[in-house]
Amino acid sequence: MVILTGIMSLIFLCGTIIILSSFPIALHESKGFIRKKSDRKDPFSYLFDVYGKSNG
Repeated sequence: MVILTGIMSLIFLCGTIIILSSFPIALHESKGFIRKKSDRKDPFSYLFDVYGKSNG
């Protein structure tokens, strides 16, 4: 009985993790949280400016 309870709790835990992780994915796809390119310069762009060129 203890083994059955452990297996059921493991299945419940895994199912809960999958369901809760699907919410941010659905919000990301529907709301369009992907940042569109803007004219604003990236604050960390100087770290990747290897050849002294500005990527704009």
